[in-house]
Amino acid sequence: MWGANTLLAGVSSRRIPTSRLTVNVLELPGRTGIPVVFVHGNVSSSLFWQPTMLALPAAYRPIAVDLRGFGDTDPAPVDATRGVRDFADDVAATIDALELPQLHLVGWSLGGGVVLQYLLDAPERLASLTLVDPVSPLGFGGTRGVDGALCDPSGAGSGGGCVNPDFLARLGAGDRSADSPLSPRQVMLAHYVKPPHVPDHVDIYVESML
Repeated sequence: MWGANTLLAGVSSRRIPTSRLTVNVLELPGRTGIPVVFVHGNVSSSLFWQPTMLALPAAYRPIAVDLRGFGDTDPAPVDATRGVRDFADDVAATIDALELPQLHLVGWSLGGGVVLQYLLDAPERLASLTLVDPVSPLGFGGTRGVDGALCDPSGAGSGGGCVNPDFLARLGAGDRSADSPLSPRQVMLAHYVKPPHVPDHVDIYVESML
């Protein structure tokens, strides 16, 4: 689970066994109101949602999910021929495991595509859907047309193989420096927020990317 150095005061982390895999979630202990489930984007995790979770009024129960392969959720493989449905099915399994009633669902970037797929699959479960810079539920670009036909039967181009190799190597090496435009810290400051803004808790966000 996430360590104390990555969790803001008032936020806790736990791993939830589901019908598909074990999923890590962030919560605010003692909050029992209307559930709001947050789904993060690519090269990030639930840690990015902490300030938003803490800012929600007491009537709401915020829950942030780590997608498979991210954060402290099991590192299971993804079948790109299903678009983002592996992720969406995991979110659905987590919602079921937590026995949540009708909920608000929030998705950012990759998470936006995930929650859109959930909306298509189970609209009756949602009180609202909020999108922050979403991708398509059909994937990252390996499809064509409104029905999401695959450009290649293998699903190539639907989410992998297009990352700068130096950035990928720096992620793998756990680079926390600011000495290159391709370090995770500098990529986050250039592309996750609008320069020259430097968000609070920037070190936590870098840990989340790693």
